[in-house]
Amino acid sequence: MQEVLNEISLSLFYIVIISILIENLVNERYRKYINVFLGLIVSMVLIAPIVQKSDFLKFEFQKTLQRIESEFNQQGIYSQDIYREALVQEYKSKLQDEIKDDVSSTCGKEIQIVEMNIYENMDSPDFGKINEIKIEGEYDGKVVEIISNKYHVRKDKIYFQKLR
Repeated sequence: MQEVLNEISLSLFYIVIISILIENLVNERYRKYINVFLGLIVSMVLIAPIVQKSDFLKFEFQKTLQRIESEFNQQGIYSQDIYREALVQEYKSKLQDEIKDDVSSTCGKEIQIVEMNIYENMDSPDFGKINEIKIEGEYDGKVVEIISNKYHVRKDKIYFQKLR
């Protein structure tokens, strides 16, 4: 308990020193904002040591984490799998954006990618290579050439889907 009081008193001492400096250095217009900010900091300083030392809150937090972990394990979801899947999805999204930008800057056409399949095995040297791609709209030879040449996609794997 003495540790908690020592931490609180030391933190309050620093806050008092800072508030004295602020009162002397800060313009009158900004003082009300700074007082609100200092009030929030004082509240956090007073509450933080109590929350850190509270065994009940730690126990509840650990219990919640264990429950979530057990639910994921029951569903067969593991954090590494989730992480890998998120990386693959982010990579696909960035790749689609890059293809759209390349086509737009090279031939001035705006395209919509309906579907794109890539090699998703991160352990493979082919990871991220585009297997096939579907683009919305009428066939365009320039778009096919750009995607084929820059992203090494076979021309017969670039499909165009008619607008509905």
